[in-house]
Amino acid sequence: MSRRDYFDGVGERELGLDPQNKKLGGVCAGVAHYLDVPSLFVRVGAVVGLCLIPEATLIAYGVAYLILDDLEDQGEYLSD
Repeated sequence: MSRRDYFDGVGERELGLDPQNKKLGGVCAGVAHYLDVPSLFVRVGAVVGLCLIPEATLIAYGVAYLILDDLEDQGEYLSD
């Protein structure tokens, strides 16, 4: 794999809330969409974070929920 192939598509996706696939606020689903991974992986990571460092995880989730826009509002195509 060349360097050009590895970075192909970088900067084309937007980070935001995913209202179509949300369970709570859409943060984990939006991060999963941005990273192009299954949302289950991000949600499991969030639960592990809650068990290990709950204060930091709750603050990060809350801040992300407050500052991120819906992907639908940004015109981002959702394909999860």
